[in-house]
Amino acid sequence: MEMIIIGYQGIGKSTLGGDFGYIDLESSSFWIDGKRADDWYKIYGNIAEHLSMQGYKVFLSSHAVIRERLKDSEEKKVIVCPSLELKNEWIKRLMDRYKDTGKEKDYKAWKNAEDRYTENIGELLADERYGHIVIREIPYNLHDIIHEWCYDNYGYF
Repeated sequence: MEMIIIGYQGIGKSTLGGDFGYIDLESSSFWIDGKRADDWYKIYGNIAEHLSMQGYKVFLSSHAVIRERLKDSEEKKVIVCPSLELKNEWIKRLMDRYKDTGKEKDYKAWKNAEDRYTENIGELLADERYGHIVIREIPYNLHDIIHEWCYDNYGYF
């Protein structure tokens, strides 16, 4: 099933990207020489819609500007995020990822979650323009929970 999946940091977008028709459209790719165009999210959204129309399941970041850009999209879309109850485990998960990779984007994700986890998840869960898949336990199988949600909501995957 083609669709756009807006995913909170650390859910497994990059891990699942490339498998089962998923594509991880990495938002950090829109930084060039340390800068990102003011309207980068418009291009990002256009690419996501185009890929979804071709039959892919496209993972996107969960930035508010992305959600706003796609709110009226006719493509199927869902937000995937951890529950508020997983806060401490999730922050540790992001910290461990950064320690493994040493990547700046992983450091920023970890620090953002440390500072704003409750606010970030609250904003995602309050966004009624989208369906929601809430991760309630670790470990989990991202493909399986997306598949189950699609079947429950659309009758197929």
